[in-house]
Amino acid sequence: KERRTYMKSKKWLKSLAVTLSFAVIALGLSSCSSSDESSSSQLQVVSNFYPVKYLVDAIGGDLVSSTSLTPDGAEPHDLTLDAKSIASMNESDAIFYIGASFQPDVDAAVSNLPADVTAVDLAKAPGMVILDAPADLGKESLTGGKDPHIWLMPSNMIVMGAQIADTLKTLAPDSAEIFEANFDTLKSELSSLDQDMKIGLASCEQKTLVTSHAAFQYLGNTYGLRQIAITGISPDDQPDAKLLAEIANEAKAAGVKTVFFEDVLPADLSETVARAIGATTSLLSALEFTPEGTNDYISMMRDNLANLRAGLNCR
Repeated sequence: KERRTYMKSKKWLKSLAVTLSFAVIALGLSSCSSSDESSSSQLQVVSNFYPVKYLVDAIGGDLVSSTSLTPDGAEPHDLTLDAKSIASMNESDAIFYIGASFQPDVDAAVSNLPADVTAVDLAKAPGMVILDAPADLGKESLTGGKDPHIWLMPSNMIVMGAQIADTLKTLAPDSAEIFEANFDTLKSELSSLDQDMKIGLASCEQKTLVTSHAAFQYLGNTYGLRQIAITGISPDDQPDAKLLAEIANEAKAAGVKTVFFEDVLPADLSETVARAIGATTSLLSALEFTPEGTNDYISMMRDNLANLRAGLNCR
């Protein structure tokens, strides 16, 4: 009798174990299915480099799977696309980029995208302000001799953000209210940044901005500063000794006390000019590269504002 009871108990336990095993497997499959469904429901969005990806991430949030064509630490002006990058573009729902030969490889790949991929050239967004490239500085301007650094003007970032939001709403209309709310938050932050920069740079003793390369014309024009660039549109455009001397003389004549260099580029040319005119050096970011740590576009631009106020002796 005891043996029969034991056998029945053992059989029941075995049956329970099998049932539990199937339950665990089913739960796992359900979890995987839910995860896959969540992943597949996201819009697959590709950006050409950091400032554009920043906008996509802020507006799209968890509703988009966002990637950048420009690897961290790579110079965006010199981007060369590999097969993996082209494949990610072809398999995406949308790509947002700055065209007009800012990155010729991207322009070429966009021209060959499948018909179901939405490609948006943000340089053509309604309301975009595009300036002529500085005279005789660099070869890497946009088509028509335009300055590519449109993202260093917060109001242009708002224009690009509006275009991105409108596109995402068209691609995923059920999420339109979320995209719109995210854009409204972003617009408020960018507008606040723009206002703070206008106020912070309104009363500067020095209005001449000497920079390591010609990236800051939009910032200068917006806030009443005149840019003198040591190198051209691309930081690879190096000046000869004669031009370097001319820049130093012009900066000295303007009473420049601070020469700015970019945090991701060598400071040697800026230091050379600074030594020649008895000035100090300070940092500016052109926001072409992904910021380190928890920094983002807004925080880096506010760092730029603080350094400009100190270097230009702003009240």
